[in-house]
Order: sequence, then C-alpha cells, then structure tokens
Amino acid sequence: MNGLVCDVDDITSASGWDVMVEARRVQHRFEVAMDQCLEAFGISYAQYRALIALLDGSDMHISELARRLRVTRQASLAIATKLARSDLVTFERESHATYLVVTPVARARFARLREFADMPEELEKSMTDTERGRLVALLRKADRSLAPIGSSAG
Repeated sequence: MNGLVCDVDDITSASGWDVMVEARRVQHRFEVAMDQCLEAFGISYAQYRALIALLDGSDMHISELARRLRVTRQASLAIATKLARSDLVTFERESHATYLVVTPVARARFARLREFADMPEELEKSMTDTERGRLVALLRKADRSLAPIGSSAG
C-alpha cells in the first residue's frame, strides 16, 4: 500500500494482500469498539462471542466452544470461567464430560447486551444501503474463495 490517504472512490484495484490487511484492520476496529461497548456489562467481546455461540446451541462441551470460536481449548476454558463468574454460564459436570449451560440471567441480559454490542447504526449512518449490500456481497465472495476444500461454507 502506498501510504496515501484516499477516498473509497479512488481505489480501482487492490492486491489480495491489500484485501486481507484492510479486512483485518476493520475487524480489529470492530473488536475494540465492541470491547468498549460491552465494558459497562463487565464482559469482553471474546466473552460476548462465546455467549452467542452458547445461545445458538444447546449445552456445549468446552472443546466444541473452542472449535466454534477458533481458539484453543485453554482460551475457551478461560472465557467460560469468566462468564461463569458473571453468572452467565454454569459448568454442568457429568460422568464423562463437563458442559457449559447458559443461565437464565444470561438469557435475560442478552437482549440488552445486544443493543449495546451491535454497532449497525454507525455503519448505517456512514454507508448507503447499496454500499452496505455490496460490501456484504464482496465479503461473502471473499469468504467463499478462502473456504477450506471440502467444507460447507455458508
């Protein structure tokens, strides 16, 4: 990248590396903004992501949570432990495994959490419907182009 400040309209071509760098930069900005939004609730964006994964499924083993979040089992356990300290999940131990269970407290707080954690309003202010639609379409295309062989990418 040439280091020049340019408007979106000035970009007519970009390398695959440019796409990856910009996507990662925007992802990092989302993560920082989410951490700031969620700070009032005493949870991080990583914990929020874990809570979403847990709410999407039923009782989940720590290893399954790690796979869904694409983190190590140890990182998944650390996240789950912090959620348990906030009374958002419990550890249900069975003879063969330990499962994470979302608490009623988490379910009650989730709607309020989502209001603060989701940032679509800022994106809607800064981009037109057409721009957002095109961006989503391009990101989906990029996602499909990078999907591992044999995977069933959404």
